[in-house]
Amino acid sequence: MNFLFLILFSFLVNLNTQFLTQNNQEIMELSLKGIEYIYLVKPFEARKMFDELINKYPTHPFGYFGLAMSKWAEFEYLDEQSSPKLDEEYHLLSKKAIEIGEAWVKKNPTDAQARMCLGGIYGLLARLYVTQHRWIKAYFTGKKAIYNMKKSLELDPNLYDAYLGLGLWEYSADTLGGVIKILASFLIRGDATKGIEYLKICAEKGRFNKTAAKLLLIEIFTQTDSKYSNPHFAVKLAKELVEKYPNLAQMHFVLIISLYEAKMYEEAEKEMKEYLRRIENRYESYNQIYYPRIYLSLGTLYMIKNNFSEAYSYFKKSLEFMEKEKRPNRWAVWSIVRMGNIHDLRGERKMAIEMYKKALSYPDLWGFKEYIEENLKEPFTFKKHLATQLPPP
Repeated sequence: MNFLFLILFSFLVNLNTQFLTQNNQEIMELSLKGIEYIYLVKPFEARKMFDELINKYPTHPFGYFGLAMSKWAEFEYLDEQSSPKLDEEYHLLSKKAIEIGEAWVKKNPTDAQARMCLGGIYGLLARLYVTQHRWIKAYFTGKKAIYNMKKSLELDPNLYDAYLGLGLWEYSADTLGGVIKILASFLIRGDATKGIEYLKICAEKGRFNKTAAKLLLIEIFTQTDSKYSNPHFAVKLAKELVEKYPNLAQMHFVLIISLYEAKMYEEAEKEMKEYLRRIENRYESYNQIYYPRIYLSLGTLYMIKNNFSEAYSYFKKSLEFMEKEKRPNRWAVWSIVRMGNIHDLRGERKMAIEMYKKALSYPDLWGFKEYIEENLKEPFTFKKHLATQLPPP
């Protein structure tokens, strides 16, 4: 009887000494506030929430993951993926968050939320590697993300936020090209359809990741030339996000891409011009750095409508903005490629080659080189893969 009592006592002590994040209201509320600031593209305000979390809970991973996400938002939205310095800062913050997260789950192995957080850290880092076309790093970092997401769901089957990482992995492993596709075919096969279903579950039932899941679904459904493309459903999701965040440039632009891919060109043009007007009138969240993206968007729209002179003028404005700012910009460099495309469409091959070489003269921070070299080998036509895609590849 005493022996059984000791076993039961040891079990209860071990259970009670483990920290379960979902039972701590303060951590959950501060995290939600910080994440909401990230969706509002206010990474500096988000950082205040996560700094407070770290000060109060210095060994818990949520605050560190939040700081990494804040830096990612700064890199992705305020700097247009154009700063190697921010890239490196984000990488270092992610490594620190992973170190804290691994230590936490080792001490608290039944904390499902912390497992999900650790999976999220690995997942966001893998996403960075994908944008850099560092396929091997993306694959093995993504595997760690999936391991932790699956562990979190084993601990709590109703932790729907974890389906975000699982969905992204299943879709990416099935659809991405390059080395990651080869690795996935030998080790873990992805299932894009299953991935989309996972993302829909998160979009419907998630707590932290509901908005992120909708954004990923829109990204998937607006992929040019993809068999999983569903731009009209993307428009529906984008309008839901614009309704929730009515004055947010990022959600507005997601709607623009969705309308364009759905071939709703009149409505797309109207929203593009409204977006440009808001930048010109300095609306909150419509930052000046967004000029190149909207110039590229208008130029691409006019290009596919065969209004080459109007298209070229917008691509040129994008380039001029970058030259004035004296720093590389993802959308502006791709505008140079588009200027080359127009020269090709006009039969001006020599001038097209000059534009492609000009685009190659900028640091290749976004993996454009292989696409540009294709256009150097043979003239651009609308029959090429991704020829009409609005965002840069």
